[in-house]
Amino acid sequence: MNPKIEMKTPQLVEQVEVIHVEAVRGNGTEENPVRIVHQYWSKEGMLLAENDDY
Repeated sequence: MNPKIEMKTPQLVEQVEVIHVEAVRGNGTEENPVRIVHQYWSKEGMLLAENDDY
C-alpha cells in the first residue's frame, strides 16, 4: 500500500549542519547482504536519520 502524501506549505525551512556517515552493514548472507548505510548525526552525537535500502 502506498498512501498518497498531500504536500502543504512548510512551516519552517532552515539549513543545519549535520555529520554524514557511510557505514558498511551486513554479513554477506542472502538474509543480510553487505551494503552501504547512510547515517546523519548531530554534532552532539545524536543519530537523526538512517537510510538502509535493504
